[in-house]
Amino acid sequence: MRRKILDLRRYLMEIKVGVFLLGAIIIIFLTALSLREVSFLRGSYIVKVKFSFAEGLRPSSPVRLCGVDVGEVKKVEIKEEGNSTVVYVYAKIERGIKIPKDSNFFINNLSLFGEKYLEIIPDQPHKKEFLKENQLVIGDSSVPLFNIMGSFYKTIKKLDEFIREEELKSSLKATVINLKGASQDLKEILRGIKSKEGSLGKLIYDDSLYLKTEELIEDLKAHPWKLLHKPREKKSKRRKK
Repeated sequence: MRRKILDLRRYLMEIKVGVFLLGAIIIIFLTALSLREVSFLRGSYIVKVKFSFAEGLRPSSPVRLCGVDVGEVKKVEIKEEGNSTVVYVYAKIERGIKIPKDSNFFINNLSLFGEKYLEIIPDQPHKKEFLKENQLVIGDSSVPLFNIMGSFYKTIKKLDEFIREEELKSSLKATVINLKGASQDLKEILRGIKSKEGSLGKLIYDDSLYLKTEELIEDLKAHPWKLLHKPREKKSKRRKK
C-alpha cells in the first residue's frame, strides 16, 4: 500500500514537470512568433539582387522598404560570370509587400557597429509594375573604401604633378621675361652707342677723350716721378688763442 502511494506521488510529479515544460515551450513559441511577426504564416517570396560588392551583408540581415522591415536576407551567394565575380543576394520578402520594378536596391549601415541591411527605395512616382517571385534585379553597388583611397591618392599625385608642371611653366615664363628685359636693355645700350650718347658711346666715338688719355700717358713717360709725387697738404689753420 505504501509503495503504491509513493508510485502515485512520483507519477503526479512527472505530470507537473511535463506540464511545466509544455507551458515553457508554448511561451517560447509565442514569444518567437511575436518577434518574427508571424511572417512565415503569411508567406513570403524571393527576390534576387545582383551586386558587385556586398559590403559584408549576411544571411538573416534585415530587408527594409522605405525604412520599414519587410523581410530578411535568406542567402548570399558568390558566382563567376565571365571574367567578373559577382554577388547574388536572395531577399525573402513578406507575401503582402509589393515592390515596384523601378526600385533602387542598395546596402546600408544598420548601426555604428558595422551591421548591414538591404534597403529598397522605390522611385517616386513609381510605375504600377511590381517584382515577381525569383525575379532578378541589379543593385546599386557602393565603391569599396580602398578604391576611394586609391582614387584619392592618384588624384593627389596628378595634382602634385600638375602643380610642379605649373611651377616649371611659371619659372620658364619668368626666365623668358627676364631674357626679354635684358635683350631690351642691351638694345638700348647699343642704340646709345650708335647715337654717340652715354659714356660708352663717347668713349668709342669721341676722339678728344682718346687724345687726352694719350697725352697723359706721354707725360707720365717723360716725367715718371709724378707717379711718386705727393702733393703738399694745406697748412692747418692757426690755433685759436
